[in-house]
Amino acid sequence: MGKTQFQPVSQILALASLATLAFSSQSLAQSQETCDLSGTISQILQRPEQQQTQWGIAIQDPQTENLLFEHQADTFFVPASNQKLLTTAAALVSFGPNYQYQTPIYTVGTAPNLEKLIIRGVGDPSLTTEKLTTALSQLSQQQIHHIDQVILDSSHFPEPGVNPTWEWSDLSFYYGVPITSLMLNENAVVLTVFPTESGQTTTVGWSDDIAAQQWQLENQMVTAPDDTPYSGSLTQTYGTTTLTLTGKLAADAMPDIWGLSIPDPDRYALDKIIQILGEQGITVGKSLTMQTPILNLDQAQPLGAIASDPLAEILKTTNQDSNNLFAESLLKTLTAADRNPETILESIGVNPATYRLRDGSGLSRHNLVTPMALIQTLDGMLTHPQGETYRNSLAIAGRTGTLQNRFQDTPVENQFFGKTGTMTHVSGLSGYLDLPDDSTLLVSILANQTGQSARITRQAIDDVVVAVHDWHSCSTTQP
Repeated sequence: MGKTQFQPVSQILALASLATLAFSSQSLAQSQETCDLSGTISQILQRPEQQQTQWGIAIQDPQTENLLFEHQADTFFVPASNQKLLTTAAALVSFGPNYQYQTPIYTVGTAPNLEKLIIRGVGDPSLTTEKLTTALSQLSQQQIHHIDQVILDSSHFPEPGVNPTWEWSDLSFYYGVPITSLMLNENAVVLTVFPTESGQTTTVGWSDDIAAQQWQLENQMVTAPDDTPYSGSLTQTYGTTTLTLTGKLAADAMPDIWGLSIPDPDRYALDKIIQILGEQGITVGKSLTMQTPILNLDQAQPLGAIASDPLAEILKTTNQDSNNLFAESLLKTLTAADRNPETILESIGVNPATYRLRDGSGLSRHNLVTPMALIQTLDGMLTHPQGETYRNSLAIAGRTGTLQNRFQDTPVENQFFGKTGTMTHVSGLSGYLDLPDDSTLLVSILANQTGQSARITRQAIDDVVVAVHDWHSCSTTQP
């Protein structure tokens, strides 16, 4: 659900995927000759491996608003990251494509010693060490040598950083990071595990030493002989910051990469700020985080503000890469600005009764969405003044984001713009399907209680989309 797939992919699963693809292609070839969309989709859903899956499907022609196919289209499903379609639509409609987060920095005092340095977090999900370093470099240019107090104002998002409906097992990983007012480097850190000699414990390296200090790692992973199948597990002890790494990594294997959350992002941000200042020769007396707004800034001087990329670019990261932190920040930004997502979505035609929002990313299993809610969102944005920006934020079949490796060598490649969704026993895909006659169809497919690997369910979902494309071609060429 984030930018990088951190765990290895089994060669056995890859071979099984090819077998499934061959089976499904043969089935489609037999059924598509009839130009029977319902029959073709039913055949896909009735495959033995899909018998226990709960399916919700809606396919609509936005020109006529006719449903070309529906199956439990008004039933609630857990949407996974299809939820981001709602979040990004609400943010784009509310703020516009040119909106930028502006993280302000203030100083109190004069060179060479400042009384205070104040950084006010505003929820920018894209803030990096590089951007922060550039902004703070002005202090050394002003001949500042010491700062009595560094203050991080983290009051912009007053709600808890961790959504109370998220599962504990998700919270130690990069896709379940706390959402804070000042998010630095996406509140995440990378742990890399390296094989050594067979029989020896693996070695590890961290992408950020300061972030690494917040975890206590117990490395029990062993280097195994060449060609040993990978078996690795990383678990967090409940209520602690202890991680236990177990399993086997073959001596000839590539390094094993894990994306982890940072347990205390405010502390991490302050420690990085002090490190940056130290590298510029500036000492710091003490540092602290404020959870209530600093209202009296009469004596403060603005040092400047760190601007994010425009919202149009932030939406691309959110939807194409399925970045949970970006989506959660957008929802919290709406709330902080007293913008009601339900009211915004209703303004573009989304019925509030068709969904239940519990977070912005879809990580919560308490979210409920009907396929029709997603169709209404896609339909509302299709004709909206910001519709092109919205569409451009989506992954493209066979080309970009989470759809880069799907639909390759099919007629849907480059023709489907959509949002994926995956969690254990949940898969989904919703978006715009462009057709050869320059028309567009709206597609939403949600699968719950799959009981199968995500690979198998995704194949069925992809086959449905290809079937819709082929049905349209068939129906338009029949006499």
